Amino acid sequence: MNAPRITIDRAIVTRILAVVAALFVVINLGMQWYRIHAGKEYVSGLAMMSLDGEHNLPELFSTLLLLGAAALLTLITLLERARRGRDTGKWALLAAGFVCMAVDESLSLHEALIEPVRHLLGGGELGLFYFAWVVPALVLIVALGIYFLPFMLRLPRRTMLAFAASAAIYLGGAVGVELFEGMYREHHAYRTLGFHLLVTLEEGMEMTGVIAFIHALLGHIAGRFGEIRLGVTGVAVASQEAAHTIGRPSPTSP
Repeated sequence: MNAPRITIDRAIVTRILAVVAALFVVINLGMQWYRIHAGKEYVSGLAMMSLDGEHNLPELFSTLLLLGAAALLTLITLLERARRGRDTGKWALLAAGFVCMAVDESLSLHEALIEPVRHLLGGGELGLFYFAWVVPALVLIVALGIYFLPFMLRLPRRTMLAFAASAAIYLGGAVGVELFEGMYREHHAYRTLGFHLLVTLEEGMEMTGVIAFIHALLGHIAGRFGEIRLGVTGVAVASQEAAHTIGRPSPTSP
């Protein structure tokens, strides 16, 4: 008995995610502009929609984006393992990395590095390194870039370019804009429209980068594995080319 076929249109998925992200950006900017120009300390609903806030809807959306990418990376890992692919470990490491990024997005763990690194840098005015966590982050990015370079070069050209572009967008916001955001914060009040423009640019680039990565992952799955079938009873995973089984399928599993 064949399992029902469910088709995922990556263009539609990407469009929906992009619209949600754009709504968060527009609503945040509108509410911040109103708060500042009206001279109000608090605006009803801003706490739940602010891109500079924590434990709110934009943070939840960003966390879910990262977990969605982690889920797709995990699926690729399982399929590559079934094929005895050369880079199974790299895909698994990427999946684990995105889970860690999702946890950090939700709990802001990286901010715990700010004070210790500031102390190591001697304190005082740090300019671009005001948010001092970016220093170890830059070191980690370079190390991971070197480590994953051979893996990236083995990917199909279109996938490699899409992965590189999405990483550049995400890191350009998370670290690149954060550098200028920190310098601005050090010399100006943070409750200004300029600061919130930088925050919005940072968060918008992060969401855009992950959405672009999800789009690229869906394209890679379609191109490399074709049709994927998930059998609930046997947790069976199959592609157009071959059937790969995970767990213990029932005798009637397709």
